[in-house]
Amino acid sequence: MNALPPRPRSHVVVLGGGFTGAAVAWHLARQSARPLITIIEPRPFLGGGLAYSSEEPSHRVNVPASRMSLSPDEPEHFSHWLAHGGEAERDPDAVWRNGDIFPRRQVFGRYVAEQLAPHIASGAIRHVRDRASDVKRDGNGWIVTASGQPIAADIVVLAMTHPSPDVPVALESIADAEGFVADVYSGDALGSIAPEASVLIVGSGLTSADTVAELDRRGHRGRILTVSRHGLRSRGHPRVRGEPFGDFTAMPATTALGLLENIRSTLAAANARGVNWQSVFDQLRLQGPVI
Repeated sequence: MNALPPRPRSHVVVLGGGFTGAAVAWHLARQSARPLITIIEPRPFLGGGLAYSSEEPSHRVNVPASRMSLSPDEPEHFSHWLAHGGEAERDPDAVWRNGDIFPRRQVFGRYVAEQLAPHIASGAIRHVRDRASDVKRDGNGWIVTASGQPIAADIVVLAMTHPSPDVPVALESIADAEGFVADVYSGDALGSIAPEASVLIVGSGLTSADTVAELDRRGHRGRILTVSRHGLRSRGHPRVRGEPFGDFTAMPATTALGLLENIRSTLAAANARGVNWQSVFDQLRLQGPVI
């Protein structure tokens, strides 16, 4: 009896090579019956993306290293990589007062890139340094155009980041004025700000925190004023981290509003029991895939 010819391997094309695209490719490459994998990403290395490519030393991850990992089965994977490479010793500011480690964001990008490197070297993952200009349906598959060449794909994974922020309509008239910074992550956007200058930051989220951190590293001494609709700042991490609290999977919410209500009721229950709110979000993060 003649053996059947081997089935052709499927081809997965991933659009975007930041953390999400790199993680998808890494997991696919480790499967026993792995497909052909192509990542289309203009940056020279994979894994950094918008989130983890910043070369600004004051830009750090906002989740402890012990809770960041490419492998769900090895939650300490990143922490072990840090310890093995001596990263914490070279960057003592990464160690928070409770012992948690918050390395620079580019360090996490380098960690992801190193995990992908063997698969790229073996040819299991191909990196096309370009942007995809077109995606079209082709029978049961797809045709992706990059570098002017068509790439046939069985599956296309969308892993692109968000575009640069638009200038708010109310500020468009001054967008070209000297001293107006539309995107703090664009090159040396804050480099022209004098140390004694008065700075107004519109918005008080994590981008605002990055801006203040970078200005502080540069030795800024002038007044900094932040405005936002609610006047709230990002909350910090606890001095002592407790165990994850709550259960969002036993009776899972079926709508976004239902999930929000579950979170609020769980936060109230945590507060009543003297548990910090961060423990609720630690549980929410752990149970995210199930949700």
